[in-house]
Amino acid sequence: MNRSLGCLIGALLLSLATPALADVLTLQVDNDGLVSSDDDHYTSGVEFGWARSVTADHWSQSLMAGLPDAWWRQVDSVGYRVSHRMYTPVDVERRSLIPDDRPYAGLVLAGFSLHEIRQRGAWERLNVLQFDVGLVGPATGTDSLQREVHRFTNSDRPRGWRHQLGNEPLFNLAYRRSWWRSHQLAGLEWLHGPAAVGAVGNLITQAGLGYGLRLGHGMVNRHAVPSAGPERMGLLPVQHQSGFGWQLFAGAEGRYVAHNLLLDGNTLRDSHSVERQEFVADAIVGLALSWERWQASLAHVWRSKEFRGQESADTHGSLSLSYRL
Repeated sequence: MNRSLGCLIGALLLSLATPALADVLTLQVDNDGLVSSDDDHYTSGVEFGWARSVTADHWSQSLMAGLPDAWWRQVDSVGYRVSHRMYTPVDVERRSLIPDDRPYAGLVLAGFSLHEIRQRGAWERLNVLQFDVGLVGPATGTDSLQREVHRFTNSDRPRGWRHQLGNEPLFNLAYRRSWWRSHQLAGLEWLHGPAAVGAVGNLITQAGLGYGLRLGHGMVNRHAVPSAGPERMGLLPVQHQSGFGWQLFAGAEGRYVAHNLLLDGNTLRDSHSVERQEFVADAIVGLALSWERWQASLAHVWRSKEFRGQESADTHGSLSLSYRL
C-alpha cells in the first residue's frame, strides 16, 4: 500500500479511536457461504464502522454549508468505515486465466459518510453523501488471505491469483436520497418509500432507483436498508431504547452501471476484464433484532448477472452486529 493511502487510512482510524466522537460501532460480515455452498464472485467482505450524531459546530457542517436548503440543510450524523472485500471467478482451482469469468480482485476501502434526516410533511427524507478511497490489487494481500483461509477450512485451493487486477488507488463519491413514510398496521409500524442513488469514481460509476419496506415493533436504525457490494451507503447511528425490538426489511434496486473497475479491469494498465452488463438489479430480505444498546441483523442479498457469460445470478448473506456506546 502506498504511503499517502496508508496515511489517509491512519488518519481515519485515529478519528475513529476518539471516544468523544462515538455513537455506535458496527461490524458487518458478508459471505456467500452464509446462504449457499458457493465460493465465487463476491466471495467475502468484512467492514468495521463507527457513526455518531453531530452538533452545529462539527467540521462536517462546513462541507455542506454552500448548498441550497432545498438540497441539504445540515449534517445530522457522520459515519466512518474501513472494509476489505474479495472477488473471484467460479473455478478457483484453475491455474490458467478464465477469460469468460470475472477477474480476481482484492479491495480495501476507507471513507466517511454524511447523513441528514428531514421531515417533509408525512414523509421523512434521508440524504447520504459518501466518499471512499482505497486500493485494489496484490498490495491488499487478499491472495494470501484466501489461501490461508482455504487451507484452514480444507477447501478448494485457490490457484489463479496471478491473474488478479493490478495495484490501483481508488476514489469514489456516492449519493443516496430516500423517502420514508410511516403507517400503523395491526399494532406494528410499517415504513416504505423510494430511493435514488448515484456514484462516480474509478471504482464504480452508476445511477439507479429503488424501493424499501420495513415492518416491525420498536424499530431502530429504521431508515437504512443494507445494500450489496462496495457501493453500499454509510452507517446511521443506532437509537437507544428500552426493551426488545424487531423488524423485517426488504428492498429492491435497479441501476445503470457505466463503469465497474472490478469487471472492466484496471484503468491505466492491461488486465483481465469481462463484458459488463449495463443494467443490474439487487434484492434483499432480512431480519433485525434489537435490545437496549445492541442490534443484530441477518440479510439475504440477491444480485442479477453483472457480466455477459455469467452462468447465474449471485447471492450472499450479510451478518451485522451494532453496539451503541
